[in-house]
Amino acid sequence: MNFTFHKPRLSTTTLTGGAIVFAFFLGYYLLLLFGHTSSDIQAHAKIAYSYAVNNDKLFPNFLYFFLVAVLAGFSKNVYAYYAASVILICLALAAKFLITQHYLKKYLNNKNYKPVYYTVLAVMMLFVFALPGVNFFTDRQFYYGTLPPNVWHNSTVIFLMPFSVLLFFVSFELFFSGTVLSKKGLLLVFALVIVNAFIKPSFLFTIIPTVFIFFCWNIFIKKASTAFYTSLVPYIAGLLVIAAEYYLIFNQGHVSSVVNADTASSVAIEPFAVWKNYSPNMLVSFIGSCFFPLIYIVITKGAVLKKRLVQFALVNYTGAMLMWILFAEEGYRKFDANFCWQAIVGAYLLFLSLLISYINDCFTRQVSKKQQYIIGAAFLLHFVWGVIYWLKIIIFKDYV
Repeated sequence: MNFTFHKPRLSTTTLTGGAIVFAFFLGYYLLLLFGHTSSDIQAHAKIAYSYAVNNDKLFPNFLYFFLVAVLAGFSKNVYAYYAASVILICLALAAKFLITQHYLKKYLNNKNYKPVYYTVLAVMMLFVFALPGVNFFTDRQFYYGTLPPNVWHNSTVIFLMPFSVLLFFVSFELFFSGTVLSKKGLLLVFALVIVNAFIKPSFLFTIIPTVFIFFCWNIFIKKASTAFYTSLVPYIAGLLVIAAEYYLIFNQGHVSSVVNADTASSVAIEPFAVWKNYSPNMLVSFIGSCFFPLIYIVITKGAVLKKRLVQFALVNYTGAMLMWILFAEEGYRKFDANFCWQAIVGAYLLFLSLLISYINDCFTRQVSKKQQYIIGAAFLLHFVWGVIYWLKIIIFKDYV
C-alpha cells in the first residue's frame, strides 16, 4: 500500500483570509522598520545586501538571504532589502496561517464547523506566546528566558515555520500510517527536508530523531514491510546536509562577514549554560512557556498523551528541549542562543496538536464543562499575553 498526499483545496474565502493576514502583518512590519525597532530582520537584510553588493559569503543555510537578494533585484540600495525582507516574512506568516487552518479542518472531528471557526483558531495560533517568567517582574522582559510558540523578530525562523509545519504533519501521517511512500510522496518529503535545511536546519534537529523513533515503532512493533525503509531516505539526506553545513560553518568558517566572525566557533555539551544566562529561574520560565500543555496534561490525568498526534508533537518537543538544555556554541555565537529555535518551532506544533485535541475532546465530551473552561482559559492566557507582547514591540520598540 502506497502513502499518497492530497493537495489542500484553497477556496476564494481561504485565499482572502491569507491575503488579509499578509496585509495585516505588512503594515505591522512597516511600522517596525519606520519606527527603527531593532530586530534580526535588519541584520539579516544586511547579510543579503552584503552578499549581493559586496560578493560576501552566505551561510550554508542560505535560502532566506538569497531570496531576499533576488526579491530586492540585487539592488545597491539597502532599503530594497528591507522591503524584500518584509514581503518574504509576511508571505511566510500568511502561509503559516493557511497551513494551520488546513490542518485544523483536517483533524477536527466536527466537519459542520463554520469556516470562520477555523479562521479564528488559526489566527489565535499566530499570536500564542509564553506567559511571563521571572525576567518580566525583575526587568520587564517578555521574551528572554522563555520558549514561546511564536516570535516576530527573527526573520529566518518566521520564514522557516510554514515549511516545518508541513514537514511535521506529512511526517506524522507517514509514520503513523505505516505505509510506503509513492515516488511523488518521496519527492515531496525530500523537498521539504531540503528546504528546511537550506532555510534553517533547526527543525531537522528534532524531526529526524522523532521520525527515527516512530520508524522503529513501525518496524519492530507494527511489523511494517521492509519496503517502508525507503521512507527514511529523505531524512537521511537531511542528516547529510546538516553534516555538510556544520563542516562549512564550524570548520571552514563559511559565514557572512556581517556577523563579525573574528574568532573560532564550535559546538559543546554545556547543560543549561545558555538558558541560565537568560533566565534566573528556568523552572518558572518552562512553566510559563508550557502552561497550556501542562494544565491540559494535569487536568486530563495524562489521558491526552494517548492521542497519536500529541505523542508525535511531544516527542519532537522533548527532543527540542533537550537540545536547548544540553548544547551551546562556543566562541562569539555562544549567547546568540541558536539552539532555541527548534524549541520555538516545536512549541508551536505542540500547542497546535493540543488545540486540535482540546476542540475534539470538547466536541466528544471527553472533558467536563469545568475542565473545558480551565484548559480553554490556559490557552486563552497564552493568546492574550501574545497580543500584549506583539503590541509591546511596536509601542516600546523592543522585542526583549
